[in-house]
Amino acid sequence: MTSWVTKYRQVVAHRGNSWEYPENTRAAILSAVEIKADVIEFDISLTSDNVAIALHGPKLQKSTTGRGKARNYSRSELEKVTVLNRQGQKTNEPIPSLKDLLCEFGDKALWNLDIKDIRAVPLVISLIEELSLKGRVVLSGLGVRQVRELSFKYPNVDMLINLSRLDKFFLFSRILSRRWIMFRFSDITKSPSVVGINVHWRYVNQKLVNVLDNLGTEIWVFTVDSADRIERMFCLGVNSVTTNCPTLYSSIPSNLES
Repeated sequence: MTSWVTKYRQVVAHRGNSWEYPENTRAAILSAVEIKADVIEFDISLTSDNVAIALHGPKLQKSTTGRGKARNYSRSELEKVTVLNRQGQKTNEPIPSLKDLLCEFGDKALWNLDIKDIRAVPLVISLIEELSLKGRVVLSGLGVRQVRELSFKYPNVDMLINLSRLDKFFLFSRILSRRWIMFRFSDITKSPSVVGINVHWRYVNQKLVNVLDNLGTEIWVFTVDSADRIERMFCLGVNSVTTNCPTLYSSIPSNLES
């Protein structure tokens, strides 16, 4: 049994409050904490000297003033790099380390740590244990094989399963999708480490929700930036919706919140 407890109609702040602040930065995380987001998600990459940082990656130029891959730079070298805003403009926000963020905010929220570099997992788990954050953190960004291996090695760590390209292909097949889901997930979802399946909203339909519900596993959906679409996802029966704009939840009709 996992130690994670999913809130009713849970809304996850994607990379912090990234609608208003540069993604994965302290400012975005602080804002998400202040608006009391149900869960705060951010990405985990790794530097060349094995420091876990909050960065989507692997290419720095996608979201920062840097160039190349983060794993080719040391933590001190990346201190010169700042994060871009949603418009692609330079800001003064540095790339924070995982340790800095969790030391400051760890006990103030629940966390979804999206693993972008599998080598970072031991560091992440060590920090969760050091800061006594078990039950407050779920790991995502992991495929079936990775979850299977990690749940054996770290049975007390809560995880979400992300879909592979092959999974997505079969989900689009009306004939084979149910059989594939049962074949692919019926065993692994029984693991005490597995909280649920983490899937893009485009792949979600009533059949998928029903099959996963029959397996006794949760379905988490990303990334939804429309109040109407958040409403539709919850009406289908998903457990959790991730959004860049966590304040959208206040736009959802009150009958959905009862």
